[in-house]
Amino acid sequence: MDAIIEDWGHLRDFLALTRDRTLSKAAESIRVDPSTIFRRVRALEEALGTTLFERRGRGYVLTATGESLAVRASQMEAQVLAIERDIAGRDQALDGAIRVTTTDTVALRLLAPHFRRFHEIHPSIRVDLSLDDRVFRLGRGEADVAIRPGSRPTEDDVVPREVSRVTSAFYASKEYVKRVGRPRRRSDLKAHTMIDLDESLAHVRYATYIRKLVPPSNVVFRCSTVLGEVMAVEQGLGVCLLPSFVVGDSADIVRLFPPEKEVESSLWLVVHRDLRHMARVRAFVDFMTEALTAQRDLLEGRLG
Repeated sequence: MDAIIEDWGHLRDFLALTRDRTLSKAAESIRVDPSTIFRRVRALEEALGTTLFERRGRGYVLTATGESLAVRASQMEAQVLAIERDIAGRDQALDGAIRVTTTDTVALRLLAPHFRRFHEIHPSIRVDLSLDDRVFRLGRGEADVAIRPGSRPTEDDVVPREVSRVTSAFYASKEYVKRVGRPRRRSDLKAHTMIDLDESLAHVRYATYIRKLVPPSNVVFRCSTVLGEVMAVEQGLGVCLLPSFVVGDSADIVRLFPPEKEVESSLWLVVHRDLRHMARVRAFVDFMTEALTAQRDLLEGRLG
């Protein structure tokens, strides 16, 4: 058992399965093969002579012994990651990899043109980009830098930098407005077909705002991504509440009302406090802060 505990890979995979509940999701979160996680968890169970997980449906649930081990493994993980960050934070070389997480919408609509320029300035730094709507925990080593739209990050171990306000407004295609008519007041939306996010993004603030204005029967199209919503708007399916930066100065889409103050948020550039002085991380954060600040007119809805 001591030999297995000393192999951090076994406990790392055990914790991944503890948090993600399925082999496929756990494997995706730590970028290993599902069979590796299964094999290492079985090795822990055999070494302990007990069962750590119960299989329920398609997922895994901790047993009482598993819960006890999870507490100790989490404490060990925190110590290991703190050591890694301390070592990494002393690295002043402008080379190596940076793990960045953001949403597909931010990456495609805001960051895409900046990655090439960053590479031209720092050719020895590799950016490993993870596109995901879930909030990565930097303290768990899931990423070095996060670029997040939303409210101010509350984790104790990160340093958030506010880049800009982010506005959202109701939009429709020019073809839809010509065919159906343009709503003059927000109360008029009850007479229009609507496009909305599905339940996988029900936690997004502007995704819930629309439900206050129109009944569910008005929704004719739902999607799991904001970019999917934009596609539906472009095709004239209805009206949609969208972040202003996603639409920009599109020639085919029109803004129906001024930005909605109730759903205004911010764009944050977030780094773990132990890594903020690492040369390659600092270079990336400073570069992206300048590049995104220059796009404030787009982010704050002054285009279109």
